[in-house]
Amino acid sequence: MIVSKSATFCSLTKPRLSVLLFFALFALISQINGTHIIADTIPEDDPNIVIHVVQRGENLFRIAQRYGLTVSELAALNAITNPSSIMVGQRLIVAEGNQSAVTAPPSAVHIVRPGENLRGIADFYGVSVDELMVLNDITDPNRIAVGQEIRVRREDEAPRPAPAIVSDAPLDLPESQITATHTIQRGETLFGIATAYGVPMSAIQAANGITSASRIFAGQQIVIPGAEAQISVNGGDLPAWINEIALNPLVLTEGKTGRLIIDTQSPATITGEFLGREINFIAVSGGLSHVAFLPVPIFTEADVYPLRIVLNGAGVEESIITLNIRVNAGNYGSQRLSLPEDQMHLLSTGVEENEMNILRNVASRLTLDRYWEGAMSLPAAAAMNSSFGARRSYNGSAFDRFHSGADFAGAPGTPILASAGGRVVLADTLNIRGSTVMIDHGWGVYTVYCHMSERLVNIGDTVRVGQIVGLVGNTGRATGAHLHWELWVNGVPVDPMQWVRERFP
Repeated sequence: MIVSKSATFCSLTKPRLSVLLFFALFALISQINGTHIIADTIPEDDPNIVIHVVQRGENLFRIAQRYGLTVSELAALNAITNPSSIMVGQRLIVAEGNQSAVTAPPSAVHIVRPGENLRGIADFYGVSVDELMVLNDITDPNRIAVGQEIRVRREDEAPRPAPAIVSDAPLDLPESQITATHTIQRGETLFGIATAYGVPMSAIQAANGITSASRIFAGQQIVIPGAEAQISVNGGDLPAWINEIALNPLVLTEGKTGRLIIDTQSPATITGEFLGREINFIAVSGGLSHVAFLPVPIFTEADVYPLRIVLNGAGVEESIITLNIRVNAGNYGSQRLSLPEDQMHLLSTGVEENEMNILRNVASRLTLDRYWEGAMSLPAAAAMNSSFGARRSYNGSAFDRFHSGADFAGAPGTPILASAGGRVVLADTLNIRGSTVMIDHGWGVYTVYCHMSERLVNIGDTVRVGQIVGLVGNTGRATGAHLHWELWVNGVPVDPMQWVRERFP
């Protein structure tokens, strides 16, 4: 999902759509001629148009977020080809005059997106932070999580309208003097902030239109005139040079994969950490976009976990962003299995850990080339008889193991097909998985094919999607002929059927 408020850009009626298309076409012609939309381009008295006047320090992402749009939607609406080219004083079409993009939407619940904080949500819906904290039993406003549901009003309370036309006058300060922003924290005073930055308190009040120094609030963002520039990301604010953070889904699930895309205005180097593991970011689009997968290991407790992101780019300060990510339980169920006596030794913890380490060491390697397109294909023309994630008990043991793949009940000799193109990185006989093939699909994604009766590829072979890589068998720890199919992401086994149903990234 693209980073934005939960309010959606509503469908436009045909007459009003034609009005917007007219101005979008005009904007496109203006940009082709090297000009921008300025004050006289969009009439203020047109009841069908809602406009926003660009302020100093704003970028297209922040404006889009304010009105419940994505950057792409806002850019398309105004025929903007370069999102970083907007100017102070420029007028942007943001919606129809009576659209819910600038009023609280009918829903009384807001879903927290990456980059949002409680102050911004409160401002958008025209309520106070204290109201939201009381409505949602929130004790710490800086601990809201991405994907969390925030009640923004009582069910019986009517939505609060916002002004149809935003015409805030630009700050009456030279551009060179607005060099820092500060997000006010709980317990801070205006005098203390002024002292910390070494600027007069009166200058901060004048720059932000603050008439009383006591009327400031936690989460409020203010400009600091004449101060050394700095970036504040406390509570979810995003640095201005980051266009979008897209997390899909907003709430992750144990045993499944999330995807994260970060778009920046200039090439960047990005690193991160989640659930105690390093995140691999793949740079695309000349370093302006970075893709990362977020695999959630089985047995991860349902809770909120920090996702830490560090961004570096030429000419900008290092930015550190921490997002609170909720992880839900997978609820995969349980299975009781019985093994014959001659396979009982394969239940040894040492045997299992050794084999997992072999696969993990291979699957933790990152190949920057990507060999697959779209969703994964099924690995066999057979019915799936056991899904991923089920807790397992063998011969009456505790449910302390899990099924690390999906099983397909193919008859002996049934062809096993490569789920996507890639390169064979393991072709060996393992104790538990039997005769096994592992394929590297690039970007940290691997598939594993187990219990084969025969392998038809070797290490180093390049395979195409649908190519036969082996035959179904009964080797290793198995109670009958079948294919055990696994998918690993950055060294973590995850539900392979998610990758069949969905396209990654």
